[in-house]
Amino acid sequence: MGTWGTALFSDDTASDVRGEFRTHIGDGLTPEQATDSMLAEWGSVLSDPDVGPTFWLALAATQWSLGRLLPKVQAEALRVLDSGGDLSLWASDPRQQEERRRVLDRLRQQLVSPQPPAKRVPRTFRDSNSWAIGSVHAYTLNTGELCLLRVIGHHTDKGGTGPVLELLDWVGNEVPDRDTMGRLQIRRHIYPNGRQISQFLLGATSERELKRARVKDTGLVLPPAQAPAQYSVLLWRKFDEDLASLFGFGRPSVPPH
Repeated sequence: MGTWGTALFSDDTASDVRGEFRTHIGDGLTPEQATDSMLAEWGSVLSDPDVGPTFWLALAATQWSLGRLLPKVQAEALRVLDSGGDLSLWASDPRQQEERRRVLDRLRQQLVSPQPPAKRVPRTFRDSNSWAIGSVHAYTLNTGELCLLRVIGHHTDKGGTGPVLELLDWVGNEVPDRDTMGRLQIRRHIYPNGRQISQFLLGATSERELKRARVKDTGLVLPPAQAPAQYSVLLWRKFDEDLASLFGFGRPSVPPH
């Protein structure tokens, strides 16, 4: 567990709890359904004195702030506070322990006060991708030329599913035919220490980052040159910049001096 301050959410566990509850509500779950889902996920570690108190305090604070505090969550959080909260974790630093005590006192006052009306929580963006393995997609560079991306796999995590790609060593104005494309090598970036980028996960953190209008499925499917392994991570919002700086495709976003 990482902790970087005495504030309630200056803690990895607390931040994760807040994020998960908000995500569940944004996905349309009721507070009861969201809480049950989280208890199923976190239940095995709630007896841990470093995790359990933080979980209940963070969940109660999050639910209250969103106008969705459940009585059973309120009761668990007040039980934690009545037993001293997590102050024992701060015993080695009396000053921070006192700061944490004030944080917990404010939280108690909040949890027993009327909560605000339920707030709208937007749906959390999750990337999605259904490109077939081996499918080749033409991407329009910022110069107007095309480059070619071939799908070698997919990566799925809490942020959704994104394609793992290899970049073909070609730039042009018209998509080449199948035979020509089949002879193309992979474009690589090699660092001075010998490490190279020959494949990458291309991801997004919001819908507006995706550049769908600049991507066209060529309709061709060719065997990938490699299997997904130790791929780098690139983001759609910086893709033009990375194509230029790493692979020499397109125009640099900032001209060199």
